[in-house]
Amino acid sequence: MPDQKEGPSTLEELVRKNLELTQELQKQMGSVRRYLFWQRLTSIFYLIIIVGPIIIGIIYLPPLLKNVIAPYQELLGGDKSGGLDINSILNGLNR
Repeated sequence: MPDQKEGPSTLEELVRKNLELTQELQKQMGSVRRYLFWQRLTSIFYLIIIVGPIIIGIIYLPPLLKNVIAPYQELLGGDKSGGLDINSILNGLNR
């Protein structure tokens, strides 16, 4: 077995080496934290870019589409409820 008694010089060397490694790890952790911050910010940005227009479209497109489709429904003989009546279209084609 190795000798369990270590002199003061080896303990001091171990403590210095431990301090150096700890400082190096702190520097690396700073860069990792910075990377994670920017990664989160980028993912939030992408979420806003992709999901934002979808939500806005769901909110604002139905009234606009009703205004666009209304004249065509009138031409095709659609009823006032907004749906097309397929029977009236087929009857119009058969005449």
